[in-house]
Amino acid sequence: MALASQSPRSTRQFQPSQRFGTQFILLGAAAVASLGAGWWLMRADAGSTEIASASPAALASSVPAASGSNQPMRAPTSLDAEQSSESAPSNNIASNNIASNNGSSKNGSALDNIVADAGREAARTSSEVSAAGASSPVAATNAQASAPSAPTSNPPRTTSSSAPSSAPASTPPATNPSATPEAPANDAQQAPKKSDGIKQNGITQGERPAATPAANAGSPAGNLAQGLPLAASEPVKARAMLSSALLSGELSPLDAKRCSDALVEIGRVLAFTPVYNANDPMFFQYTVQSGDSLEKIVRRHKIGCDWRLVQRINNIKKPEAIRVGQRLKLPKGPFSAVVSKRDYRVDICVGAGSERVVLTSLPCGLGSANGTPTGNFKVRVGSKLLNPEWTHPVTGEHFAGDDPKNPIGEHWLGLEGTDTTNAQLAGYGIHGTIDIDSIGQDRSLGCVRLLAEDVAIVWECLGDGAMVEIRQ
Repeated sequence: MALASQSPRSTRQFQPSQRFGTQFILLGAAAVASLGAGWWLMRADAGSTEIASASPAALASSVPAASGSNQPMRAPTSLDAEQSSESAPSNNIASNNIASNNGSSKNGSALDNIVADAGREAARTSSEVSAAGASSPVAATNAQASAPSAPTSNPPRTTSSSAPSSAPASTPPATNPSATPEAPANDAQQAPKKSDGIKQNGITQGERPAATPAANAGSPAGNLAQGLPLAASEPVKARAMLSSALLSGELSPLDAKRCSDALVEIGRVLAFTPVYNANDPMFFQYTVQSGDSLEKIVRRHKIGCDWRLVQRINNIKKPEAIRVGQRLKLPKGPFSAVVSKRDYRVDICVGAGSERVVLTSLPCGLGSANGTPTGNFKVRVGSKLLNPEWTHPVTGEHFAGDDPKNPIGEHWLGLEGTDTTNAQLAGYGIHGTIDIDSIGQDRSLGCVRLLAEDVAIVWECLGDGAMVEIRQ
């Protein structure tokens, strides 16, 4: 009989050794740890994707404040340091788990970089949103509607595809220097529409002011503004308007110069040419009769000028050669003159009262030390002289009429005052000069002096008793 110890079948129950039990425990723990690490990585990847796609406002609100209060998000430069110090335990556990399963901490540092980059982007976006303030699409639309002619050259940058439909009530409006401030919400304070006809500072909003305001119609400045453009097309009307403006004495020196220059050009067309304008009330036509002379014609019609003016106007070379049936252009008169001391100018006028117009304007010289008197004068009867003799009242030096050194030239018109303030004055007159440079200067002994060719026109226009006004 075989021994029990020699039986091929052992009756002892199998029991695992302590070494194999420890291995099973370690393997199970490792499997659980691997599953937990994989689940954690999946959550981390999902979190980074949400961070990258989140809107700036949601991302900024998801970042915790330093002390749990409503403080703004910290600067992105300190984000890595804060995560390593405040979240050290959790980060270390995550790093250890990843290292135990993958053998390195490489994936953990990459995740930290993703989170840090997302935080930096969120901080940068939050800074842009704060700088832009309430520059939402609605606010930009309102600014463009209030200033359609001046659109914003640099529109605010849009960082989210889902922009809010309206800016928060607490957000202040953005400052946009290129846009007109938005009109107040109160209807009573809104700017008037173009059709309202409401005037501000004398100008209707939305309408261009008239070149000559209605309030200035008929004023010297208004007549100047209206008369200048009419000089070429309607010279008669322009002459009337410009004459009224110039003779008012209210124009500035610059405007007076523009006005007188225009009147000189108009005078060359209407006055000092044989062409007769039927619309000009200051001239008329006359047909030469048998036995007529220029002097007889002027005297018969009581024109008041010298016959030489008719010769000048009609461009007659030989006065004695006029023929019967010839048509002459004659001025109606009366003639007068206005001397402006301020502008050193003599205006020769024709007509009377409100119908008086300026035929031409001539530069002049005046008395030294303000020696030319002012007021109303008239040409003294019998004082009109051609090629006169003259004796200097201070030195006593005498000059013959034919002397080329005669200071008063070849024309003289004596003046006598008609005002109580100048009636006693004597010796003043209008004459020519050989001192050309004295025109526009105060060099005479008190008389009004003109160039030789200009004083000839004055002498021909102003007859005995013609009125002369000398203004300051």
